[in-house]
Amino acid sequence: MTGSKEVKNKKTIIIISIVALVIILSLSAYLGYIYKYTLGWNNIIYSDVKVESIDLSAKTKEEAIELLKENYGDAILNKKLSVKALDNNYEMDYSKLESKYNIEEVVEEAFDYGKDSTMLGKYKILKSNSGKEIDLDFTYDPTYIDEFIEEVSTEVNVAPTNAKLSMPSSGNFNVSEDKSGYEIDKEALKNDIVANINGKVDEKVEIEAKVDEIKATVSAEELSKINSKIASFSTKYSHNSTNDRAVNVELATNAINGKVIMPGETFSYNDIVGERTVEKGYRNAPVIVGNKVEDDLGGGICQVSSTLYQAVLRTGLKSVERYNHSLGTSYMPLGLDATVDFGSSLDYKFKNTFDSPIYIEGVTSKDRVLSFNIYGNSASTGRTYEIVSEAYETINAGVKNVEDPNLPEGQTVVEKNPINGTKVKVYRKVYENGVLIDTEFLSNDTYRSIDGIVRVGTKKP
Repeated sequence: MTGSKEVKNKKTIIIISIVALVIILSLSAYLGYIYKYTLGWNNIIYSDVKVESIDLSAKTKEEAIELLKENYGDAILNKKLSVKALDNNYEMDYSKLESKYNIEEVVEEAFDYGKDSTMLGKYKILKSNSGKEIDLDFTYDPTYIDEFIEEVSTEVNVAPTNAKLSMPSSGNFNVSEDKSGYEIDKEALKNDIVANINGKVDEKVEIEAKVDEIKATVSAEELSKINSKIASFSTKYSHNSTNDRAVNVELATNAINGKVIMPGETFSYNDIVGERTVEKGYRNAPVIVGNKVEDDLGGGICQVSSTLYQAVLRTGLKSVERYNHSLGTSYMPLGLDATVDFGSSLDYKFKNTFDSPIYIEGVTSKDRVLSFNIYGNSASTGRTYEIVSEAYETINAGVKNVEDPNLPEGQTVVEKNPINGTKVKVYRKVYENGVLIDTEFLSNDTYRSIDGIVRVGTKKP
């Protein structure tokens, strides 16, 4: 019995050994197969690995890079972003944005997927088709956006054109039409572009640019309201006037002629006439400086400002800024003058408070008469005005005696006669249909006195 049992045990051992050997051989063969199978994927991307839905299974790095460049890298450079502004379309090239994807980086990630697993882990990944999907990162250089917007703005933006008024003959006007301008909203356009730039190669992007219409500040409708002469005033610059002074008067008058003052605008004599320079043709001529008269560049132009002042007063408009001379003038009664001096605080200004524009016509004639005609809307001519100057105080001038050793003792010579000063109040009387309805106080002016000089002889016989 014992021997039989031993034989049986030996058989069992042999069977187990054979089975174990078979298992070992089978396992070895299986592992060999797995090893060989996974080894075949060592230099290629594992199955079911996708980038932006493109299957990179079994692709080498080079093949994967080439495939992604073809579908994304090159495609994105050909993409356009369209901007519509008014009736025109402008295309922004993605190539100029230096658009790109992180293709090499993503391919590296795709290639490395699963490679750090065990052999069985790699086999499981390959056979399960569990794979992985990786997104590309899209980047661009925003510098070109500003350049593109400037290019579009250069073509779209246009300044409005104001209507213009011309007077081919005195009192007859021609008015050109005004045109609106356009200006693109750069900030809004940039925000829209940035919000719509993306890496979707098949997406078409169209943006409607916000363009603002800019109305002309001077319309033909407004200028057409000028239809009547509402005031005028003239002075002569022929008496005791040198040719140089006449030239200055004519230059300043020409600078003002044709000016249109819109409702609410303020006229500034110094701004309109500008600096009086030799380059502009101005000459030296007598001017009042303090309590004496001396030659200076532009002498005589205060007659222009004074004549304009009187014309404006007769429209009913009020002065914003006006100064009288220190001494009386030969061309204007006391209180009715307006002195100016470029570069100092002396200016003549008035504001157009009418609801319609006014036009200033400045004329100088051959016989040296300076005239300003002011045109406006006929609705503003219902009233007439009278300017009244009232001297209410005399400032007595003194006499200064100066000893003169060249004159015989007791002899006197009047070198300069004294000139009394005057204080003057000026009013504007307002008439409607010939009836006085108001008297407006305009100014309280002081004109200096000039002391006389008498030379007294002190020379002994």
